[in-house]
Amino acid sequence: MEIADIRSSPYQVFLGIQLRRADADGVEIFLPFREEFLRQSGSDWLHGGVVSALIDIAGNYAVQVKVGAGVPTIDMRVDYLRPSRGDLIATATVIKVGRRVALSDVQVRDLRGDLVAAGRATYAVPDKGRIVRETEKKGQQYT
Repeated sequence: MEIADIRSSPYQVFLGIQLRRADADGVEIFLPFREEFLRQSGSDWLHGGVVSALIDIAGNYAVQVKVGAGVPTIDMRVDYLRPSRGDLIATATVIKVGRRVALSDVQVRDLRGDLVAAGRATYAVPDKGRIVRETEKKGQQYT
């Protein structure tokens, strides 16, 4: 299945995220540290909004691998388990893909391997007929 280029979103380009793995088992996305991500001056904690964005993007890409198209977020929950510092790696897996809704779990770890946040999100699954039509417009074969 084809997934969107991670650089196709200006926000994702701003974040500097890198798609390191995308396969049937899930995705792994790397978020490099930037000072603009700090929650306040003088702190070394990343803002929770950046962490939640990473969770949403990773979950979205994991579902895209399964359904072959972009998926809008319906709902998302984030548990912040410890302060996030430095570079982060999000690993997302798909729990279920239904006819209309998909569910993804995401874990975010720092470079030491410590779990700093966990999230779960639901995404709207597009109509399969629409995916086929869009794929054919691009001159590709839907499988």
